[in-house]
Amino acid sequence: MISNIEIGQYISKCRKSLGLSQKQLADKLFISFQAISKWETGESLPNVSMIMDLADILNTTVDKILLGGNILMRKTKVINIDNIKEGFKSLENMKYYFGEKSTFYLGAIEGINNKMNIDFEEYMKNSHYREVFLVEVIIQYLMNGYTVERADVINNIKSEKLRNIIYKYLGEEDTMKHLYYKDNKELFDLIRSLEPEFKELKELNELPGEYIGLEAGKLYWGTQIETEEGFCYGIATDNNFVWVFSYEEGGLNNKQIHKIDLNKKTN
Repeated sequence: MISNIEIGQYISKCRKSLGLSQKQLADKLFISFQAISKWETGESLPNVSMIMDLADILNTTVDKILLGGNILMRKTKVINIDNIKEGFKSLENMKYYFGEKSTFYLGAIEGINNKMNIDFEEYMKNSHYREVFLVEVIIQYLMNGYTVERADVINNIKSEKLRNIIYKYLGEEDTMKHLYYKDNKELFDLIRSLEPEFKELKELNELPGEYIGLEAGKLYWGTQIETEEGFCYGIATDNNFVWVFSYEEGGLNNKQIHKIDLNKKTN
């Protein structure tokens, strides 16, 4: 079964290969760029009347769009989670291999910290964040044409919430909980007012804090919104605050741009 996310990833890949922004593609189809963003994040799919024109513009075919690209190749490339875990161990052991003051070691860790806006060594001491890093790598593999055995996920990922995120990328039944506009209109109206790209936000998903860089072991409502400028917004909220982050593909250069106190409604 091909998921909406896989179809969206293929649409995004085709668009970017042609050098088109979301707005440029939207203009060719006479629709809003928000609609393109929803397709590419898997929130919705192009309707039947639109998909033939979309395939023509993207120099592909309708069946390839609906199959998310080269699906046959996907099934032959399986992720080895043990190899990923060994890769993290190698990064941690660099200080012992090269010396903690080595240019190679300091440069590698500094590059990771700057790109991901984290303290890699401190994060790796925390079992929650180690698991998040593992899931991040698995998802990046999935986005680049690999698959993973469900049993391998169960054996290596303890967090049910993190496993569900992987399952969603695999196209399995969505078991994540959702918060819709009708459930809390005041909250959604506040979030919609923060950035122009948020004005059609209708749904938030339940996400673990460690996955979105907030408190480990705590659940938040959140989502990601891609912009036509090539970066993404990450939205998260609990009973007290709304956070908005901006970041590049792969979560790089993460920056907090809003933090709203829901009790005071101040930024």
